Amino acid sequence: MNSSDISTPALSEVVFSLKTFAAAMLALFIALCFDLQNPYWAVGTVYIVSHPLSGASTSKALYRLLGTAIGGAMTIVLVPNLVNAPELLTLAISLWMGICLAVSLLDRTPRSYVFMLAGYTTALTGFPIVASPDTAFVYVVARVTEIVIGILCAAIVSRVFFPQHAGPVLAKRIDRWLAGGANLAIGMLEGRHDDPDLAELSQRLAADAVDLRGFTTHVAYDPADHGSIVTLARTLQRRMVAMLPMASGLGDALKALARETDGAYTPAIRALVADATAWLKSGRSLDEDQRRDFLGTMEKAEAEAAKLPRWQGLVIQNVIARLRDLIQIWSDCIDLKQDIVSGSHHDLRWRRFGSLLDLQPMHKDYGMAIYSGLAAMIATWIASAFWIMTGWAQGGAAAMMAGVLTCIFSTMDDPAPTMRKFLNATIVAVGAAFAFQFGVMPLIHGYIPLAAALGLILVPLGVLMARQSTMLVGMAFCVNLPNILSLQGRLSLDLESFINSNAALILGLAIACGTTALIRSFGAEWSVHRLLSAGWRDIESAAREPRSADIDGLTHRMLDRFGLVAPRLANLPAQSPALETDIIRDLRNGLNTIELQRHKSLLPAARRATVDTVLAEIAERYENARGDTGSDQDSELLSSIDRSLAALDVDRSTATEGCLRALTGLRYSLFAAARPFGAANADTTSTTEPAEQAA
Repeated sequence: MNSSDISTPALSEVVFSLKTFAAAMLALFIALCFDLQNPYWAVGTVYIVSHPLSGASTSKALYRLLGTAIGGAMTIVLVPNLVNAPELLTLAISLWMGICLAVSLLDRTPRSYVFMLAGYTTALTGFPIVASPDTAFVYVVARVTEIVIGILCAAIVSRVFFPQHAGPVLAKRIDRWLAGGANLAIGMLEGRHDDPDLAELSQRLAADAVDLRGFTTHVAYDPADHGSIVTLARTLQRRMVAMLPMASGLGDALKALARETDGAYTPAIRALVADATAWLKSGRSLDEDQRRDFLGTMEKAEAEAAKLPRWQGLVIQNVIARLRDLIQIWSDCIDLKQDIVSGSHHDLRWRRFGSLLDLQPMHKDYGMAIYSGLAAMIATWIASAFWIMTGWAQGGAAAMMAGVLTCIFSTMDDPAPTMRKFLNATIVAVGAAFAFQFGVMPLIHGYIPLAAALGLILVPLGVLMARQSTMLVGMAFCVNLPNILSLQGRLSLDLESFINSNAALILGLAIACGTTALIRSFGAEWSVHRLLSAGWRDIESAAREPRSADIDGLTHRMLDRFGLVAPRLANLPAQSPALETDIIRDLRNGLNTIELQRHKSLLPAARRATVDTVLAEIAERYENARGDTGSDQDSELLSSIDRSLAALDVDRSTATEGCLRALTGLRYSLFAAARPFGAANADTTSTTEPAEQAA
């Protein structure tokens, strides 16, 4: 830990630690009063489910209860029936754990905790009772009972004493995101398209927008009446996701316009840029007068575009279309924020991509989920094989913890370093528990002195749990210490049992670390490449199959991937090819590809053929990108786009205009340095003014 990790704790951190400790001691008192089998389970549960936000604590508690019940039920099914075949029982438990882990990784919401816990709870409750399978039902019921006690104590204390509601936190996060979103859009309007600060801001906004989806799940469980804002927050998150490619697409179109007009905008475009910039800076919603003014200026811009060389006119039409989308989306963002804060109701303007966020697909990495499940299974097999071959009475703890630790850190690209930190913290916790159990506890008589003595350790460590930078260390101590001490109604000073059980614990963690390091550690660059390849596969599919042309699903999947890529970019080496990939540009190309698929069916057959050629070459381009084979078809693709533009530039039907916008977007996105479409015959005379004056 560095010096910032051990700085003076904030009041909120101290309050969280005191509340969690109070809930843990209440759970311990109840478990001791009823002489339950393992009171330390209740204490550990409090620390596992506790969270600074009351809603998050409640949701974690509910998911933990469901996962424990499902995993316990599987223990009752497996252990009595397979106990006489140790190899088969180990296979069944590890297979169940691997399947549950894979499902949890595919879910990618806070609900995934249910599946993960259902998997490793079977190991936690199954391996300890293989010598007495007839106690399976009683053992599982005891664990569920003690976990319920821990959950209830954590929930009651969190809700009654200084509750921290998720609503205000959500409002602050929305304000911060909207401030960043406005800066991004303004930067694009002002012509700072290549500013690295804007690229970094875009990455952060994508990651925050994706994270907000999971956060709203916790808001739904908040004890305050925040249930009504969950739908609004998810609708807002949908606009946030869509706003990023719209702002980027607008910047791309303005950059192309400035390039093709030698740094000049038409008067109407200049006015649109100035008015939109001023409106974004104001932070106000779009009133009816402003809406009419924007529409009137857009009509003037379209009239001016008709007098310009055709390529400049096409680019201007794209600028107008992108700006119209951005204005509608941003107005909805402001209105939704007001609805969340004040309870008002606004009719939304932007309905282009549908309305149901929860039905939109997120990125799912099936291969990685299966591989992670296999890693958990293999770690469990190795520890179980050692247990069976040595006949070690306490060896079940090693098999149990090998699988559990592999599951807990399975969402990381390279979990091994973090797992080693957890292992080291656990070793220190074992040493501290030894000193406490054999040096302090013999001097303690009664519940109150015990609680006071535990408080000297758990309260400071609880502060570490409240900090993101030290949460892992705090969790390793606070969750493991009660289990290592085996807190019960009667003190046990059995040194042999203490050494054996904790040696098995450490061995299981070490096996998990070693197995993960050998077969499950992948760098950030490998994960980024998989995410990028998945996006390219979507674009290829959209180009080849009209039925795959789901603009809403593509937007959410690729923005979800962008949010997953963004925090990994800082860990890539400077020479990494992934740093040169612009996933937002790929998303824009994907959206334009889908627009072509949507509109081409309404075109005459002769013109449709030119669009089909473009789509086939787009698919080939992204297929080559996935295979790292490069692409030598750029000149053919550019020629195909120009032929399609020429073939379509004969009428003004809705389908034709839609195809022209999409082709224009693809052309200046993929071939920024190419000469303008129709340049040989273009009339370059125009009355324009410098683009710099537009800002």
